[in-house]
Amino acid sequence: MSSVVVLPTAVRRQTRQPRVATLVVCGQPDRCQPVVHTASGLGTDTEVLASGADVRDYADRHAPPDACLILTPLPDGPVLPLIRMLRARGWEHVVVLSGRADARAVHAALIAGVRSVVVHGPGQEVHATPRQVRGSGKLSQRELQVLEMVAGGQSNRAVGAALGLSALTVKSHLARIARKLGSGDRAQMVATAIRSGYIA
Repeated sequence: MSSVVVLPTAVRRQTRQPRVATLVVCGQPDRCQPVVHTASGLGTDTEVLASGADVRDYADRHAPPDACLILTPLPDGPVLPLIRMLRARGWEHVVVLSGRADARAVHAALIAGVRSVVVHGPGQEVHATPRQVRGSGKLSQRELQVLEMVAGGQSNRAVGAALGLSALTVKSHLARIARKLGSGDRAQMVATAIRSGYIA
């Protein structure tokens, strides 16, 4: 049975709550309601927190949830330090929902360990759906592997070592990817790949 639990910070600090399947972090109630409704509709227990401080408090007292959805911006500071802290504590599934399609911000979030970035705004909502796109033949399987590792912040040398390729070969793959995506800038390439659904 689905439930949405919204507790004042003071109450949460006094009572150790059971682990929830989905944690939604959002400082603006009107923005988080559609996300909460969708998550609850999937049959998962959902808890809503309003700030980064609430998330840190939650992380001190609970095991990681199955998924954490963070709607930016948060009212009490930048999101990336919070994400790094959560990843260091074993939170594997952190998704950021943002209203800004900023390539550098997307790239920084991926390096920080975000599992996926969803950009949404007035009249536009872009979701990363790699399973729908990967069968299209636009990028080869090897190019997808290279692109995913680059999105994770890996250097050409590190990508090559992991895939058994030379750094020069990785560079050639990136050049072909850039031509197909229409961008030679590394961060913009990653942002375009996410918006196009090649990577999540």
